[in-house]
Amino acid sequence: MNKSHKRSKSHSQDHLGEARQYWWNTDYLKLLADRLDLASCQQVADIGCGVGTMSFALSSYLPNGASLTGVDMEHSYVKTAKQKARHLKTDQELSFNFLAGHAESIPLEDDTMDLTFCQTLLIHVEDPKKVISEMKRITKPGGYVVSLEPNNLVSNLMFDNYSETDFSVPDVLQMLEIRLLIEKGKKKLGEGYSSLGDVLPELFINSGLEDIQVWLSDKAHQLIPPYDNREKRVRAAQMIDWIETDGGGTDYESNLRYFKAGGGKQIQFDQYWSRADTYKRQMLDDLKKQKYISAGGSVMYIVAGVVPS
Repeated sequence: MNKSHKRSKSHSQDHLGEARQYWWNTDYLKLLADRLDLASCQQVADIGCGVGTMSFALSSYLPNGASLTGVDMEHSYVKTAKQKARHLKTDQELSFNFLAGHAESIPLEDDTMDLTFCQTLLIHVEDPKKVISEMKRITKPGGYVVSLEPNNLVSNLMFDNYSETDFSVPDVLQMLEIRLLIEKGKKKLGEGYSSLGDVLPELFINSGLEDIQVWLSDKAHQLIPPYDNREKRVRAAQMIDWIETDGGGTDYESNLRYFKAGGGKQIQFDQYWSRADTYKRQMLDDLKKQKYISAGGSVMYIVAGVVPS
């Protein structure tokens, strides 16, 4: 909420905490593993792996002797992932290899992976087509390229409580205009597009992938009182931290920069920010009192394509 607040962070650092472990329902991961036939994959790559959260989540569905390689541009994340791998207890004999590298030039050989995936990576890159082509390059003919990416704009038309359904149409349209210009500016600056999930099938087809399949995650990040389990408490703590420290991409400076790049004027943005600040203060109070309620709806696509033989 503080316009001048700044912190020096690694890319996406605010999103790599414990809350990320609750992004997926366990039974859905098993379903996804069956759909992608992970039990037959000996070599798997996780591009933009962060600290390895999704690598470890999917590893239990791999066969004995399988190898999982994670690649991330942040050396600190690679170091953390390696440390986690050393302490990971599994029922299988698995090999983990985490290394530093960029998604636009993945440091792996051609045609080596049975399956290559990324999660919330393409929304951050300037040229997602190039990254998809790289993922395709390192994947064997007949193997899967898989991307898990959201449409984050949808949340702007989701409400947390019934009173919000008595909305002002002009106010909602003005808020949507702000968010759209922010997205437009972010893309124009070459920093990605946060709602890329919708267009992944087209990008996959244009990259030469075949047999495109699309699924949606069934996870709702609900926060309903009482906050009586670990997932709820962790989610509430993350939201409180983001509000108090302008974390999670909610800081004034970066959003204003994107907004201006998208063609907006600062006076319009400041009017929006003042309203948003009032809403966040109320949310913060409700969270601390464990009164905040949210269905936690989101739209996360899982798009899979096969490398031609």
